[in-house]
Amino acid sequence: MSCREGAFLLLSLTLFWSVEFMQIPLGNALIPEQESALETLRERLNLSRWTGDPCSSVNWIRCAGNVVSELNLQQRSLLGTIPAELEAFRNITSLRLDQNNLTGGIPSSIFNLSSLLYLNLSYNPLGGPLPDITGSKSLNKIDLTQTQVTGNIPASFGSLDNLGNLVTLNVGNNPQLNGSVSFLDQPYNLKSFNGSGCGFSGNLPYFENSAGLELVDLQMNDFSGTIPNALFQKQSLGTLYLNNNPKLSGNLPDTSSLQNLAEFVISDCALSGPLEDRVFADSPLLEVIGFGNNRFTSFPSDLQALSNLRELDVHSNNITGPLPKLPAAANQTANGGLTLLTFSNNHFNGEIPSSWYEATNLQGMFLAQNNLTGGIHDKIGALTQLRHLNLSGNGFSGQLPEQLGALINLETIDLRSNRFSGNVPGGIATLPKLKQVVLDDNNFTGIPQSLVERKDIALSYSNNPGLRTFTTPKNGGSTGAIVGAIIGACAIVGVVAAVIALYIKKRRKKGPDEISLADMPQSVHGFTRKQLKALTENYKTRIGKGGFGSVYYGKLADGKEVAVKVRKSDSKQGSDEFLNEVRLLSRLHHRNLVSLVGYCLEANQQMLVYDYMSQGTLHDHLYHKGSADSSSQKTLPWKTRLNIAVQAAKGLEYLHRDCNPPIIHRDVKSSNILLTSRLQAKVGDLGISKQASEKDSDQGFSKSGVSTVIKGTFGYLDPEYFIRRRLTTKSDVYSFGVVLLEIITAKRPQTETFPDSTAGNLIEWVRIAENSNQIERVVDPELQGEYEQEVMLKVARLALSCTRFSGPERPEMGEVVRSLTQALCMEGDYVDSSGISSALSSGISSIPEIVPLTREEELPFGSGVFSSSSFSSKGFSYPSTETTVTTPSLTTVTPPSLTQ
Repeated sequence: MSCREGAFLLLSLTLFWSVEFMQIPLGNALIPEQESALETLRERLNLSRWTGDPCSSVNWIRCAGNVVSELNLQQRSLLGTIPAELEAFRNITSLRLDQNNLTGGIPSSIFNLSSLLYLNLSYNPLGGPLPDITGSKSLNKIDLTQTQVTGNIPASFGSLDNLGNLVTLNVGNNPQLNGSVSFLDQPYNLKSFNGSGCGFSGNLPYFENSAGLELVDLQMNDFSGTIPNALFQKQSLGTLYLNNNPKLSGNLPDTSSLQNLAEFVISDCALSGPLEDRVFADSPLLEVIGFGNNRFTSFPSDLQALSNLRELDVHSNNITGPLPKLPAAANQTANGGLTLLTFSNNHFNGEIPSSWYEATNLQGMFLAQNNLTGGIHDKIGALTQLRHLNLSGNGFSGQLPEQLGALINLETIDLRSNRFSGNVPGGIATLPKLKQVVLDDNNFTGIPQSLVERKDIALSYSNNPGLRTFTTPKNGGSTGAIVGAIIGACAIVGVVAAVIALYIKKRRKKGPDEISLADMPQSVHGFTRKQLKALTENYKTRIGKGGFGSVYYGKLADGKEVAVKVRKSDSKQGSDEFLNEVRLLSRLHHRNLVSLVGYCLEANQQMLVYDYMSQGTLHDHLYHKGSADSSSQKTLPWKTRLNIAVQAAKGLEYLHRDCNPPIIHRDVKSSNILLTSRLQAKVGDLGISKQASEKDSDQGFSKSGVSTVIKGTFGYLDPEYFIRRRLTTKSDVYSFGVVLLEIITAKRPQTETFPDSTAGNLIEWVRIAENSNQIERVVDPELQGEYEQEVMLKVARLALSCTRFSGPERPEMGEVVRSLTQALCMEGDYVDSSGISSALSSGISSIPEIVPLTREEELPFGSGVFSSSSFSSKGFSYPSTETTVTTPSLTTVTPPSLTQ
């Protein structure tokens, strides 16, 4: 080959390779339509620019070839609406916009993305109805949790043609999403459905055709009827939450098919009947059992097969029989072992089984209000992880074991209302985390002085007839010293006997309105008049005045601010109310009840010392009263009012449900709801409160339980109590309903005139407006634009249901709490912080026996922990019963308006 021919061949090959190379794409460049849509999307959502190919430049875009396959924009603080440009990504398989602040509803176009497999819009305040699902036939996972969507789930969700591949559907925490969920009975491949915290009603779905169902969460809805048998035939089911559906009734279906069930929570319903021994026998993987607050009558006696058990709650049922045997391996399982046992408020009998003392990871043991007997075994010392022990209201007896001193993590111990005797072990006083010790109503004869002196512990030990403290003398000493000690002891006994005789003589002569230091609970701090004069700077600053007397601002030596209520000599409240309030507040501990710091009873002077509530009362804020410049006081926002209502309702719920016997406040009103510096609500003024079982004549109750003396405040007074003299917890519900109406309207219940209406009282005015679908006409004008119409209507209807004439037709306070909490959630402003563990906080609504004392709110006097000195506004009134009604006769009074 010549040189010329070789050169020609080389040139030809070069040109060929060049042409071929030009036909090979240099990169996976996006199709122009999607590249343009991405740029618009970036601008609309204020995202950072990229250089070069967006598929490889930013981490929120993934591509397959020349099209976008995934957009992951979660947690990017995005604002605005969901962009319409998303329609351009027809090949996208995963779209995540969750945990942002997107609004404006869910566009229907998003469900026309035919290749979409995973859609997550959760935790955005989108609002609006759910669009029809028509084009996204490939979707297998949808998450719309807490998106504030409204209305019913569209019928298109029930079409197999649309969602035949759906595996996971989450629509929980959308209180305005309501109606039926019967579409779930379609033959889906559904494995997981979360519809908790919505407004779903009707019958529970069968999930009849979802053979692989693994998780069902329908808690906190309004389902009714019975649990369908078909739901309990799902062998793959691992998690089932049906709790907080109060209309759900009937017996528990056969559970023998639930072989893989791990979490089983059906508390706070109306389920009934016996729980047979085999109810858990075929579910060996169970970890969480929540059956509390139902009407079950029996419980399996042997749970030894449940080696994975972590939490077991059956409180507040009608269960009889012995406590069950626990699994021998409860402290050996890989998941941390058994941590919680809640069996309170039942009728269990017998002794605590030995297997209970072998659960060495146990953190909470709650057995209050049963018929249990025997003593506490020495083996309890092995429960070193125990934080809360409540055995109150049983028939336990004997001495407490010294091994209680080994419970180094113990925070609260409640042994009240038993028959324990002997000395309280000294080791209890050394427990480093102990906050509360309740020993009332037993037969103890000695309490360690070191326990009494611990100011970081709320200690209560009243009504132990033989109680005294002992100081053990040192060993040794001469015979003369011993004889001298005996003679001295005899002399002391003689003096004590003489003093007692004199006391009894004076006691017999004491008037009906006199009390003495001997009447006061030993667990409450007593102040002298001199001390109170000093801490109030000679009563320098009066912050309130009422029927009891005047209230003064004070400050303890450690800087803690207090309010000192001084009873005037002609007070309408007598010594009975004074003593009643001290006794109650010394035993009640709840973050939504006013805390008593101490009292003074000296030279017929009666004073009460409370924590200082720097923001006054709800009444002050609703009516702009109490500050030097009332015009400058800001109106309480709607969400703040709702939050105050929830907290006050929780305080009353505690009195009604968690105290045994229940306590009836009898004077619930806006001026008895006090506010901390952070506007946390606390119910105050328990002076005329009443235990539901009390029948003592001085409080006006006959043996039939009918009151002969009416106490309360006009405008808030339950008409059924007023007329029929029957006092129940529903009397407080009525009064609280009036407070709710005040919160809505900022109108006083009796002293207002009602515009554009012939109504004679607040209840009638709101009822007329609600009946005519004009609820906005009665809402406080200063709340304009702050509330959701549906939420306001829900709260108004709740208030009107609370103020029905017939007590049985009113809701319980627990129902009021749930409804208000749901309303607050609908306004997007509620975060649940209750519960001892993560599993139970989502599955079991509350564990009423756990009442941890918070450092800020509930430590006893002298702790020196909390000071609100940065808040100097002291111009608020404190609670009083200035307009308290006392009517001993049925024939001499006119009842309040009963228009309903």
